Amino acid sequence: MESPRIPRRRWGIALLLGVGVLVNYFDRVNLSVSKDALTDAFGISAITFGYLSSAYNWTYAALQLPSGLILDRFGVKLVGRISTFLWSVASFAAAMATGLPGFFGARFLLGIGEAPTFPANSKAIGYWFPTQERSLATAMFDCAAKFSSAVGVPFLGILLLRFGWRWSFAATGIISLLYFVLFYLFYRNPSEDKSLSSREREFIRQGGAQPEDRVQAAKGAPLAYLLGRRKVWGLVLGFASYNYTFYLLLTWLPSYLSAVHHIDLLHSVLYTTVPWTLATLADLVVGGWLVDRLVQSGRDASRVRQAILVGGTTLGLCMLQKAPWER
Repeated sequence: MESPRIPRRRWGIALLLGVGVLVNYFDRVNLSVSKDALTDAFGISAITFGYLSSAYNWTYAALQLPSGLILDRFGVKLVGRISTFLWSVASFAAAMATGLPGFFGARFLLGIGEAPTFPANSKAIGYWFPTQERSLATAMFDCAAKFSSAVGVPFLGILLLRFGWRWSFAATGIISLLYFVLFYLFYRNPSEDKSLSSREREFIRQGGAQPEDRVQAAKGAPLAYLLGRRKVWGLVLGFASYNYTFYLLLTWLPSYLSAVHHIDLLHSVLYTTVPWTLATLADLVVGGWLVDRLVQSGRDASRVRQAILVGGTTLGLCMLQKAPWER
């Protein structure tokens, strides 16, 4: 007799986290779409725009390690609610900025609000998913960062052309506030979720989900111990390389197409969707589904992930090749 199907409440949580990252990246990509409009409004140079683009990353990067400690101490639910509300306020602050200092302040606040997002999502996936499903669950929120550019760049570009840059930032603030309400109402840890069936809860626990032991998590591993691990350094170097390329495209691709190839704003934002759409599909199919299938079939999990990461990074070298019309 076939065993009853395991309920899928956990996948609803993964979808919720994915929607959060989608909204999160609307806020980030909005600046690159608005470059020309902000240049006209504030009279900024390309160098100043570079500083403005990086302002978000200064607070975001500085708070990564503290965010992990805060999450271990106070949990995903509380930290997620506060951070989501903060990034909503930051978008509204950008829309109301009357000068460059105010806009810098809004970007600093955005970095503070969004800093816990990926550490919180990773922690939530660890609570909600057994190890054999974790790659696809992680890919669901990670691919939203790419999909946000695929749909967000044209959406925000059209909004900017119709109503101006202030309304494009106000729109991301409204969307962020709606997500805050959604997260507030629906996110719970497995131990707190009354909609989680006992059968699915047991399936998650037996599959190797991380225990919700806040006291033990708060103790954590000493930083010196982590810095002495080769795997940690491999992850740090890999993410540093990945993030450089990712944010280069995220921040500069629409304006590059417009300035270098003299493509109007509407078409540049439409062309920008192409690489991000492919990245979304690759993230889900290769980084998520394929990795889980190989691990479930008995392949070594570390070897599988190493092969995918090295292969994907190697393909990134194609960016060094000039197009025929640039030679």
